[in-house]
Amino acid sequence: MSISLFFILLLCATQVITTIIYVAHYRNWVTKMNGMMISMSLAMSAGILMGTILGVIYHGDLFKSTIYAIMIGLVVGFLAGLPIGLPAVIDGILSGLMGGMMGAMLGDMVAMTRPNAIINIIAVLITMVLLLVLYAAEESISKQANHQILSFFKYPFLMIFTIVILFLVLNYIDPLDFHFLDKSGH
Repeated sequence: MSISLFFILLLCATQVITTIIYVAHYRNWVTKMNGMMISMSLAMSAGILMGTILGVIYHGDLFKSTIYAIMIGLVVGFLAGLPIGLPAVIDGILSGLMGGMMGAMLGDMVAMTRPNAIINIIAVLITMVLLLVLYAAEESISKQANHQILSFFKYPFLMIFTIVILFLVLNYIDPLDFHFLDKSGH
């Protein structure tokens, strides 16, 4: 596994886990609608990203990449919706299922042409979406709560700029390595 792929997985997993813990901690101030949006966004994002990566890794075996991506999306959707209630769990599970299928198809279709580019593009988009989800959760909770809450977004543009720079530097230093996909042995 390359450093870039490890960074992508670590960053997105950290964002998903942080958002789930944050929402679980402040669940009394999260509205049902925002909770459903959060669980849906987290599950679909995780399913699309992991499906794309697994589709590239298991190129040619769409069944395996789809099943694994769906399972990851289902688990994230279930965990993200659990603090909110049953509608959020159902919404998260269905979004994870759909995201896993779409990501696996995308990864399998572009695996032979530009696997590095598609994984980096999807990772940057998912990272930004997950930042927006955490920001929306924080905004919703701060409006509902009457006391000071933990804030991740004192300088949101600095955070986004830093993540984009990290992606660019890691892609320049250590591009994703998918040479094992070359069936001809080159």
